[in-house]
Amino acid sequence: MHRILTQYAGLKKEIYILFVGKLVTAMGSFVWPMMTFLLTTKLGFSDGVAAMLIATAGAVSLPAALLGGKLADRFSRKNIIILFDCLTVSLYLLAAALPIGYHTAAIIFFASLFQTLESPAYDALTADYSTTMQREKAFSLSYLGFNLGFVFGASVAGMLFEFHTNLAFALNGLAIFISSALIFFCVKPENAIREGAAQEESYGEYERPVDDKLSAWAVLKDRKVVAGMLLIGCFASMTNNTVGILLPLQLKEQMGQAGAAVYGYLNSLNGFVVILFTPILTMVLKRLTEIPKSILGMLLFLSGMMLFMVNGEQWLLYVGMFVYTLGEVVSVLGDRPYSSRRIPASHRGRIGGITSVLYSVFFSLTQYGISFVLMAAEGRYNLLWMVFICSGLVAVVLYTLIYPADKRRFPALYKGIDN
Repeated sequence: MHRILTQYAGLKKEIYILFVGKLVTAMGSFVWPMMTFLLTTKLGFSDGVAAMLIATAGAVSLPAALLGGKLADRFSRKNIIILFDCLTVSLYLLAAALPIGYHTAAIIFFASLFQTLESPAYDALTADYSTTMQREKAFSLSYLGFNLGFVFGASVAGMLFEFHTNLAFALNGLAIFISSALIFFCVKPENAIREGAAQEESYGEYERPVDDKLSAWAVLKDRKVVAGMLLIGCFASMTNNTVGILLPLQLKEQMGQAGAAVYGYLNSLNGFVVILFTPILTMVLKRLTEIPKSILGMLLFLSGMMLFMVNGEQWLLYVGMFVYTLGEVVSVLGDRPYSSRRIPASHRGRIGGITSVLYSVFFSLTQYGISFVLMAAEGRYNLLWMVFICSGLVAVVLYTLIYPADKRRFPALYKGIDN
């Protein structure tokens, strides 16, 4: 246990501040996951229409991710986070003050839009304050912080949703405000990793900044394997996204409003598993490089989804969530450090923005696909599960095919690692 915990020692203090910031923010991040229940049980939309509305909201927000990436590379990433956090807090407090109605969905959408704008800056900061060798641990700690907060938040969401929805909005805003204050006072730009620093804190071989006028597309063209991995990851995300969309709809169909509480408990289990197993899996899988972790993570995802597909005892849902979450942890350990080790530090924000846009496109495609099938033939949940499980198997094959090309293009990242 001591080795598991001490593996996070030696990082810059800003990484620990970002960890706490993620934790506090996640304590109030339970509003958006409950959007499906808000649209269906509070506002009266059908399952298919609700899924389409959420997909449309995601599609409309696509330019925000690109803009956020450009802002992150041009201006202070810290200030961008603080600005958009303040706007988000204001909107959640407004939602808390007003009665529930169609305007509530619009307010939550714009709050989510501001969070999308700041997302590239947040991920870039995590990379800015960690060396290449520390990158996996830095992202692992950030992910752990998010889920520590989410454990509490998801349970609160399940309890507050039915009778105290406005209070949930107020708590969401308060948590984000606390996170923003921590970043404002404790994150120091001068402590970021930079060129010319001590050897152990300098940029990795493939991270050295290039001409800032060079477009992100030109960088990706020069590093085609990274672009390929980005597209495969987006395709794989269609399978991963299915659970967050299809599972709450299935629970509502089977249990009515009580499904919101069950979904909240499943999300809490998700958080507990992340908390317990992220440090363990970070240490156990440290000799695996990113792509093998992505493959293993997808296989665990698919195993969990097969259990969700079974229309049986409720305990199978919890077993499925346990297995699915292990896949989530392993995938994060592979996916998040991947591009940060292979792209110039000068372009982290812009490529992060492009990544967010592409993931949002595939997320919207997933939502539209689910909504069309549900409207055409209600209740055919097993068919949807099977379609996305098959797409996940295709992603595993694609990851396997691109792995040798990645080793040839970035050999320095494989030195001394026996795969």
